[in-house]
Amino acid sequence: MESVEDRIARLEQQVEALQRYLGIDSAGAEGSHLPPDFFHALRAGKTIRAIAIYRKVTGASLRDAKNQVEAIQRRAAVER
Repeated sequence: MESVEDRIARLEQQVEALQRYLGIDSAGAEGSHLPPDFFHALRAGKTIRAIAIYRKVTGASLRDAKNQVEAIQRRAAVER
């Protein structure tokens, strides 16, 4: 049976892999406060939905949210 510590370590590795895949800089923790729906929208190509979620969570202006979401998309595209 897997210990709790081993399971946590494995889950942390999975989170790190997902962060790399999505282009999230974990050092800056940019996406750490964003809900899973945000990342589902990005992967589905629903940029407007992702911007709306980003604005709701962060309180950012439309322009700032659009710029941030597009930056996250660009970083994700570079890492693929």
